[in-house]
Amino acid sequence: MISLLKKAFWLLIVAGGGASAFAQSTSFEVASTPYDRQMERVEPALTAPSIYGNYGPSLNVVNEWMIELRAMPYRYSREWQTPFEVEAARVGDCKGKAVVLYDRMQSNGATNLRLVIGKRRASDSLTHAWVEWQTRIGTLLLDPTFNWNAAVKLKNRQTYVAFYEYESGHKYQATTSLLANRSFAGRAPAAPAHGMITRPVRPASRYRSSGWTFDEGPIDPRFFANRPAL
Repeated sequence: MISLLKKAFWLLIVAGGGASAFAQSTSFEVASTPYDRQMERVEPALTAPSIYGNYGPSLNVVNEWMIELRAMPYRYSREWQTPFEVEAARVGDCKGKAVVLYDRMQSNGATNLRLVIGKRRASDSLTHAWVEWQTRIGTLLLDPTFNWNAAVKLKNRQTYVAFYEYESGHKYQATTSLLANRSFAGRAPAAPAHGMITRPVRPASRYRSSGWTFDEGPIDPRFFANRPAL
């Protein structure tokens, strides 16, 4: 049962979640990013129109996909794998799992969805890939490499630091990408590789998010019951 304090917290989030898509985002649209060439293989998945739905998947469905992808064994690929390749092999790295989740959500009508490349922790040496979804209750962090289900993304300069974001053919550069530019130093960046982890162990509760460790908050799925995504 959610405590009264947590209930009050979620009510505040819901009350403030009606802003336009990514209104609080500190990013700006750009014509190109350093990852464009290596991402050519997955570009069709990032720009494909919805074919299965008009209102977006429920949070319950998204969490089921998260659980499935989180349990999928990790295997790094220097090349970006398409959703078909990841699902056929039943293995994937952080970018492969993120693209599969993005593709499923967009195909099922989800909007205000972005594939993000950045760092899971600001101090990490490797880049990471995940998905962010702007909803009525704020931006949801969807990281199927490390987390079992969705979490509210809180402002934290030390975790999930975005460099570049991709949304339905549009490209964005985050203000934090100054750190990325120093890391790349004029060379082509390596494909995101973070997520070399041991075999995952599913938590006792399917709705318990490991995101609390990183200052993210778990979501009560009742807030999404039969509600279309914005």
